[in-house]
Amino acid sequence: MKNLKYTLILSLTFFFLVIGAVSQAENSKEYAEHIVYYNAFPTDSLPSQMTKQYGLKRSKNYAMINISVMEKAAGVPTGVKSKVTGNLKNLMGQSRALEFREIKEGIAVYYIAQIGIQSKETVNFNIDIVPEGSNEKYEIKFSKQF
Repeated sequence: MKNLKYTLILSLTFFFLVIGAVSQAENSKEYAEHIVYYNAFPTDSLPSQMTKQYGLKRSKNYAMINISVMEKAAGVPTGVKSKVTGNLKNLMGQSRALEFREIKEGIAVYYIAQIGIQSKETVNFNIDIVPEGSNEKYEIKFSKQF
């Protein structure tokens, strides 16, 4: 049982690192002391073990928003605990708050939220991030068509 749990944790860490690497190339914003990585994607692309472990609904009608804040000063990028809040608005003007949960995987810290989506729906995200120990407030705005 311990081996299975260790293997699952290791594979999830790898999965998040891969997602992070893909999102880093396209969805990142650099600040003086930090880099913020962000992404949103349908949850039907996630492994079922992962959605079970994190209490996510795995469906083409649900999406996950993933935020990660990394400290630049460290020799190896290190995740930074942060206060992450935000909301979304669709093209019909409907708005709702995002509820982020913290996920720790080794030295990485992720903030995830899940939303219901419709096919071909475009969603505008507005996310505020305050890294722990920082006086800075970062604002990330992006749109995603699902």
